[in-house]
Amino acid sequence: MRKVLALGCAALLAGCSSNEEGSPAAPREDVAAGEPSAKQGAEPLKVALPQLAYRYTLSFLLPDGRLAETQEAHRALCDRLGPARCQLAALTRDDAEGRAGSAVLKLRVAAADAPYFTGEAGRQVTAAGGRALNTNVVGDDVSKELIDTSARIRQRELLVARLTEMLRTRKGSVGELVEAERNVTAAQEELDKARAWQRELQGRVTMAEVEIHYQPLAAPASGTSVGAALGEAVQGSASTFVWGMQLLLSLAIYLLPWGMVFGAGIAVATLLRRHNRPV
Repeated sequence: MRKVLALGCAALLAGCSSNEEGSPAAPREDVAAGEPSAKQGAEPLKVALPQLAYRYTLSFLLPDGRLAETQEAHRALCDRLGPARCQLAALTRDDAEGRAGSAVLKLRVAAADAPYFTGEAGRQVTAAGGRALNTNVVGDDVSKELIDTSARIRQRELLVARLTEMLRTRKGSVGELVEAERNVTAAQEELDKARAWQRELQGRVTMAEVEIHYQPLAAPASGTSVGAALGEAVQGSASTFVWGMQLLLSLAIYLLPWGMVFGAGIAVATLLRRHNRPV
């Protein structure tokens, strides 16, 4: 009996000691359980990146004999990128009498490839013995225009859908249906314009405008160039002299009849005055 009582007391003491040891662990479990909820509440803020449309304007000074070659090398660089990444917009070059003049090259380059293209173009100019005059990069933020255009498109789509449903179900009077059809046409036209403007804005963001200006270096003077310049001056002077003589002769031919009439009138008046003087 004593043994049974001793075993029971030992069991009770062991249970109490286990409860005392386990009681402090409960708050730690609550804290651990609360940690995930705090982490879930701290979500990162989403920042909308601006939609920029870039424009690159480059000006290069090149030797007279390498200007056309360098411009063609820049166009070949655009061709290597492919039409999806580079498109030729305009190419002009003033080749007057075998001498290179100013030139312009306008391109549309993918925004991601524009820094590479402009850097490679500058290296080609340096290799040709030229140098950069100025570089201008401008980024236009069109984010607001894109957002406003998207909102306008959604509004017009809802309006067109509502008016089209009215026309389909024939709900309303004849005047209301006619007005609804007119409004559908106007809303559809505005919707098409808004979608076209949205595509243009997205294209400006996707493709950067690159405009390159080329200026020739002055060629050194030589005997041939000086002689040609003097010959041109003599020819110009002779042409001016001939043109002036032609103008004077033409003027004399036009004024000669009037001068004869005026002279005859003066002669008649003089004779009459002399005839009347003795009287």
